Amino acid sequence: MNGIYMSNNEKECAYMSEMRKNKLTQEWIIYAENRQKRPYEFEKSLLKKEKRNTPCPFCRGNECQTTPALYQDREQNWSIRVFPNRFPAVQYDDNQKIAEEAFYEAIPAFGRHEVVVDTPHHEQTIEQFSLEHLQNVLSVLQKRFIDIKSTKGIQQIQLFKNAGVDAGMSIKHSHWQLVGLPTVSKRQLTYQNTSLDYHKQHNHCILCDMILWEKQQKIRVCCETEHFIAIAPYASRFSYEVWILPKKHISSFALLEQKELNDFAFILQKMLKRIKQLREDISYNICFIEGGTEQVQKYSDSLHWSVQILPRIGGFAALEFATESYINSILPETAAKWYRSEEKE
Repeated sequence: MNGIYMSNNEKECAYMSEMRKNKLTQEWIIYAENRQKRPYEFEKSLLKKEKRNTPCPFCRGNECQTTPALYQDREQNWSIRVFPNRFPAVQYDDNQKIAEEAFYEAIPAFGRHEVVVDTPHHEQTIEQFSLEHLQNVLSVLQKRFIDIKSTKGIQQIQLFKNAGVDAGMSIKHSHWQLVGLPTVSKRQLTYQNTSLDYHKQHNHCILCDMILWEKQQKIRVCCETEHFIAIAPYASRFSYEVWILPKKHISSFALLEQKELNDFAFILQKMLKRIKQLREDISYNICFIEGGTEQVQKYSDSLHWSVQILPRIGGFAALEFATESYINSILPETAAKWYRSEEKE
């Protein structure tokens, strides 16, 4: 895909980020005080959330409000633009120093944090894109993913989209984020260790077996295309949660071929259109889940890439935070039946 690539030598932020490890839970927490300065487009109150009347830094014509572009598809009248996050959670600076305490473990929050603006239009959302444009967006995301993956010291890359204020979105304008981390998250370790253990025991990939089972049962299948299947997972945490899985065994987003990216764009958009029909102002998160980190890719037969779409209906409370036992008011079989329905399309 053609486009304009640019270098970035600018250090935007004087604040240092650090990561501290919770000694009890073994979770890594990122501290990035510079993110207090992020523009926030939503005013929160007990009763309502309202939009601020401030210029959007992601709109075409406001390029000076972001860091210099790493990529944009056209010099003028761009439709896709990539740049380092101006208020990064992690910083691409291997000279960071932090205060150390003997009892605890902490490291500099080294990494890369990029923003991919996928439309120049402030009010346009992903389900309104042309299919060709969404295919181009996914191609750019894949290229940025591969570029960050090549960075020395990066152990995990998280690609995600927050859509709506209840999903953590601070700027309404549609965008994606990629964060390259110097550590591996507890959840990613669970995914890959479970996959490795299952393959060792059964000599099969756990998600390949899940796909076969769900295709046989049919009751949790939301949609199926030539290369992908969308299911409401058997133990969904979120109401109307959807997983999109490649039917071919693929361990990483980086390995998808163009025909698969094109097909993925179709099923992703189809699912998002249905989610938007749940409620006009619905928020959701899209999380790309790597089969495993680079350190375990030599066991790629065990590892299977996937995407999770998490509608934010309701919220979590003390029980969920204390126990990680989630209360879901919608059975996945009910959700899948709704996704298969054509009543509102």
